[in-house]
Amino acid sequence: MLYDLIFSLNAVMPLFLLIALGYTLKKREFISGGFVNGGNKFVFYIAMPVNLFRNVYTSDIGDLLDFRFIAFIVGATLVAFFAIWGISAIFIKDKSIIGAFVQGSFRSNFVLLGIPLLTNLAGEAGLNRAALVVTFVLPLFNIFSILVLTANPDSGKKIGPLTIAFAVIKNPFIIGIAIGILMSAIGLQLPIMLNRSTMYLAGMATPLAVICMGAGISFRGFDKKFKFALASSIIKVVVLPILFVGAGYVFGFRGYDLAVLLVLGGAPAAIVTYNMVVQMGGDEYIASQLVVISTLMSAVTLTLFIYTMRIIGLLG
Repeated sequence: MLYDLIFSLNAVMPLFLLIALGYTLKKREFISGGFVNGGNKFVFYIAMPVNLFRNVYTSDIGDLLDFRFIAFIVGATLVAFFAIWGISAIFIKDKSIIGAFVQGSFRSNFVLLGIPLLTNLAGEAGLNRAALVVTFVLPLFNIFSILVLTANPDSGKKIGPLTIAFAVIKNPFIIGIAIGILMSAIGLQLPIMLNRSTMYLAGMATPLAVICMGAGISFRGFDKKFKFALASSIIKVVVLPILFVGAGYVFGFRGYDLAVLLVLGGAPAAIVTYNMVVQMGGDEYIASQLVVISTLMSAVTLTLFIYTMRIIGLLG
């Protein structure tokens, strides 16, 4: 049991130590807001797409495209989103906060935190499965977030389907994965100098992404709406991972597939949820606080879930 606990801590805590480092560096003005903004752009547009490209490029396409697993993660995301939205519409009287609440409850920080965590848990195998989530679930995050936020009667924002489709197609992660699949399928090899350059860029993705994530965290104090941010965070890091892993087990998934489902369900709310809420006229307080709360909670919940799954034999 001690070995399993150490394994769980080794998988989770290095990432949260980097988050704490990023927060401390920003708090002490060792790094600036400009550095954080630039770092996030670099990770989003270059480092992480290159990381995903390299993983897909060096993988066997037949192993990568597991259509049964793809169908499950897409279906689980659909059910989670509409269930949370439906329940929220019934129980939350203030309709102006539903968009921020729902988006924070279902949209995980899978790219910045989930991919590094799966790499710690399962190495290249975890990164292969992560590429499936990025390709098929990340677009749903964007589409559903826009859908629930535009449903807010006070937002005044209306976005057409063509705009959404274009945003999905031009996503750097999708482009990186698509290029990787194409090059792997036709057997095209990178020249040594490009291979090494992309390797260096890919290696920068995780540490820079997580440090910038920590630097972007900001606690805005308590408010009467704090309970909604707390409830949304509990759904995100406690309820969804239990449901995802439980349903995955029932459907016959085992081993590192369950790890992917755990991280997909249990990773904290994405920082981009706050940015999108601001742009779409949603509740900024709830959006900002659920990012902080869910991130802090997930350090404990992810460790406990991984430890429990190791103890009962769900993770090798």
